[in-house]
Parts: sequence; structure tokens; C-alpha cells
Amino acid sequence: MNTRRLFSLFLVTMLFMLGVSVMAQDEAPTPHVFTVPENPPEYTEEQLADNAYLQSVVRRLTEEYDTSAFKKDPPYRIALAAQGPTNSWAALFDEHARWYVDQLGTDVVSELLYADANGSADVQVPQVEDLLAQDPDALILVPMGRAALSAPVERAMAQGVPVVLCASGVDTDNFVTEVGTNLYSSGERWAQWLVDKLGGEGNIVQLNGIPGVDTAETEALGAEAVWAANPGITVLDAQYGNWSTSEAKQVMEQWIAQYGDQIQGVWSGGAQMSMGVISAYLDAGLPIPPIGGGEYMQGFLRLAAENNVEFYAVQYPDAMVILCIDAALQILRGDPIPRYIDFRDYLERTQDFSNEDMDQFYNPNWSDDVFGPVFLPDERMIELGYLTTPESSG
Repeated sequence: MNTRRLFSLFLVTMLFMLGVSVMAQDEAPTPHVFTVPENPPEYTEEQLADNAYLQSVVRRLTEEYDTSAFKKDPPYRIALAAQGPTNSWAALFDEHARWYVDQLGTDVVSELLYADANGSADVQVPQVEDLLAQDPDALILVPMGRAALSAPVERAMAQGVPVVLCASGVDTDNFVTEVGTNLYSSGERWAQWLVDKLGGEGNIVQLNGIPGVDTAETEALGAEAVWAANPGITVLDAQYGNWSTSEAKQVMEQWIAQYGDQIQGVWSGGAQMSMGVISAYLDAGLPIPPIGGGEYMQGFLRLAAENNVEFYAVQYPDAMVILCIDAALQILRGDPIPRYIDFRDYLERTQDFSNEDMDQFYNPNWSDDVFGPVFLPDERMIELGYLTTPESSG
């Protein structure tokens, strides 16, 4: 009997310890480890000619940075110079950053120094200086301007603070690594889908993101290369919608008033702006043309589903900040790291999709503001007002 009791106690203890182990594993995720891709994308000399952006991405995909000079013991103080919650994408970017650092624990990241640029390079430049004055171990930067943030990046590197560019780039090559995706190709894919949908002929309008921001400008260049290769496509006008639903709607209303049913397609550099496009057409009572420009955003998917909109989506997830933090950790461990990290190689459910695949992405329990994929727990999504029911938040 005593032996049985002892065995039972041992079994309960082991199960308890196993439970604690699983809980601890849940609370402390294993950071991604980044390596040079085995099969990097290939481009012809003609495609690379006079395209500094593509040349840089292709080169850095196969380069490694020796980070041994930055090696130090944890815990780390990491600075994050972010866009700031100017829209729901940026707000969820910030939330993923805070949540992930909490999950890692204070024995890994003791402090996350944060700066909100409010979408402005003019605001961000002095903010980076303030962050560097606090002597962080690494700087994660979402640049609000290629040219304006180049000098602060170089100052950080000169100070011995490794820089991880996150979701956008700068004009200098003096940084450790960048997390993103081939933005030029993203712009091309949206545009090529539109060209194919129109059979190579038709009139389109083009909505770009925030002027001067690498993401917006590079995607637009990719689109313009497609237009140039397809002379049957006429761009009636191109304007900035600042990744804002309301601003994009105003621009689209002006275009509808000016061009009416001459508009046969819309290229849009972001789902928020695509929502504004749909809304403007609904108010005008006109058929909605195909939209080359969507993302894994619930409001856009809902409107597209309700109104049978044809679209093509190329993703740019806010959750990529998780990879940016992991990149900083890999640098501070002193491990070599690729100079370019494509989130599509590491984050699940970040592939392209269209209206035909919508049932795989649309989540009716998420609010319109949500950009997927989401890694935040249901409880946090409910607190933020992004989840209406606790089921299905992945």
C-alpha cells in the first residue's frame, strides 16, 4: 500500500512538473533562427539592371553578417523606433512587440525602449537620437523615410548599437539586417494580376501609401515596371492615400467624379486604402472594378465578400515584428545572421491569395481592424477590442 501511495505521489509530481514545463514553454517561446535560404530567388541581368533595390535585396539574401562584435550576455535592453499607432496595422505591430517581449521574459529582454514616430520621419529622427542616448543593446527601426533615417542608422552602428531594419529600408547599407519581403515584387504581383484580369488593356488608377516611406515607394516602382511592360494599360492618375481608409475614399471619390466608368481597375498599396475604394464605389452606386491590392485584413475581406469584389492580396503582416525581435536576439548572441530576412520564409499564413481563397483567411470573430496572421492570445485580443468572441483567433 505504501508503495502504491509512493508511486501515486511520484506520478502526480511528474505530471505537475510536466505541466509546469509546458506552461513555461508556452510563456517563453523559442526564438527563430535565421539562415541564408538554400534557393534564393533568381533574376535576369535585365531585371536587375538599373534597379538598385532588387540588386540590394538579391545580394543581401545570400550575405551573412558577422555579429561577434555585438555578443553579450542577456538580459538585453532593446530599442524599438516604430511607426506609431497611426492605423490598425501599426497598432497591432506595437501590440505584438510588447506581447512577445513579455513572453520572452525579463531574463531575455529586461526592457523594451519604445518611440512613436506618428508616421513622420521628422519626428522619428530625433526620437532615434533619444533612444541611442539611453545606450540600448540593439535598435529595431521601422524607418519613416529612406533618406532621413540613413544618418541616424549610421550613428547607431558607429556607437556599437546593431540595427535591425523592420518593415522598411534606408539608403545606407551600414546596418546588420533587414526583415521584410521583396516590396518591388509585391507591387509587381498586384499589378500583373490586374493586367491579366483586364486582358492587357484598360484604364486604371493607382493609390500609393505614405510618400517617402520605402514600403510605399518601392511597391509603386514595381507596379510602374509592369505598366511600362504593358502599353495597353493606361494609368489615369496616381496619388497617395497614406494607408488611410478615409483619405483613400476621398481620393477615390474625386477619381469617380472625374473619370466615372472609365476606371476599369484599381491598384492599391494596402488593404486600408482598398476599403476606402470599395466604400467610395458603394456610395456612388457604381460596380466595383477589380482591385490589385489587398491584404489579410478583416474589414477589407468582409467588404470584398459582401460585395463580390475581385481582388489579389499580397501580405505585409504586422506580426513580422516578432522576427525583428528574434533577429536582434540572434545578433546579441553573436551568431551570424543573413543580411535580409523574408518573413514569408518564417511566418505561417503569409502567402498571396485572392477572393477565391477568402474562406481560408476571413475570420468573422475579428474586428475590421485586424491584420492577420495574429499570434496574440484571445484574452489580449478581447481586451484590445479586436475579438468579439473567444473562439478562432488564429
